[in-house]
Amino acid sequence: MSLIELFFLAVALSMDTFAVGICLGLTMAKFSIKKALIIGLYFGGFQALMPLIGYMAATQFAESIIANDHWIAFALLGFLGGKMIAGSFKKER
Repeated sequence: MSLIELFFLAVALSMDTFAVGICLGLTMAKFSIKKALIIGLYFGGFQALMPLIGYMAATQFAESIIANDHWIAFALLGFLGGKMIAGSFKKER
């Protein structure tokens, strides 16, 4: 992965976190700087930590993942698609 790809990935992740943070801030009944900073630290920390964990796991299990990556992707996407289809039939409360 090149530096420009990493940059675009970082921008996409930060825009996602920014949107979630704005929506969360709009739903807060009382605004305080302390709560805003705590929420920002949680979102920022997890957005920084998750790619690092993924990279570390991928380097440890690269050979076994490469051999079966298409089946792993199929299982994950099939599971998520099945959950979305099942969720579309449930009635809202």
